[in-house]
Amino acid sequence: MAQTMSRMRPKAVDSTRRIKAGKEITLLYGMEFFKGLEPPELGWFFNDMELRTCPAGTIFFAPEDTPEQLYMLRQGRVDLYRLTPSGKRLVTRQILPGSVFGIMGLLGQTIEGDFAEAIEDCSVCVITREDVLALLKRRTDVALHILEIVGNRLCLLEERLVEAVYSNVRARLAHFLLINVDSASGVLTNFTHEEIGNIIGAVRQTVTETLSLMRKQGLILTRPKEIRIIDRHGLEEIVQAKS
Repeated sequence: MAQTMSRMRPKAVDSTRRIKAGKEITLLYGMEFFKGLEPPELGWFFNDMELRTCPAGTIFFAPEDTPEQLYMLRQGRVDLYRLTPSGKRLVTRQILPGSVFGIMGLLGQTIEGDFAEAIEDCSVCVITREDVLALLKRRTDVALHILEIVGNRLCLLEERLVEAVYSNVRARLAHFLLINVDSASGVLTNFTHEEIGNIIGAVRQTVTETLSLMRKQGLILTRPKEIRIIDRHGLEEIVQAKS
């Protein structure tokens, strides 16, 4: 059952396992967000960065919050989502290890309507707003890169909106499988039917029925929390047809 907004206030982050980040600064090196920065410079700006562990269910921010921290996911999985008036969860973005979230809050914007929740036990690097702003003032190239990242994310949201309006559930599901499956094994793991539905904008029963049809058509094989693509070309044809 979907939880109402009044019941979705943030749980406390597991502060008993906070770690000062002197030796953890190398975690930032190579991240897209900090492209062009070397470890010594990262250490100078983010000497007080912390590494925290958070249990599944932790909510990092909720509607109307203005986050004062930037989060970089090291391990686990985080969903950014909104709740419809009926209480259904609609995932707007899924955060995977190596990704950053909370950018809009650092730019002084409230996260209107958005929740950020740990779907699995997580390890996150946490940087204060003041440290990030100090970096942006000193390195304009990083500021421009962040604007590029934000712009790309807005484009992806627009594409999802168009997909939701003009594509049926079968096409949306096929597209989800194609872009999220492991490229080497052809297998998608650790997603429940409800989680997939939250991402593509469909109810769990419809996702289950559509996957069952795809399995009967020889497009996929299914096991609990595992979907293997058998006919990639067939799924691509479904996406292209959008009917």
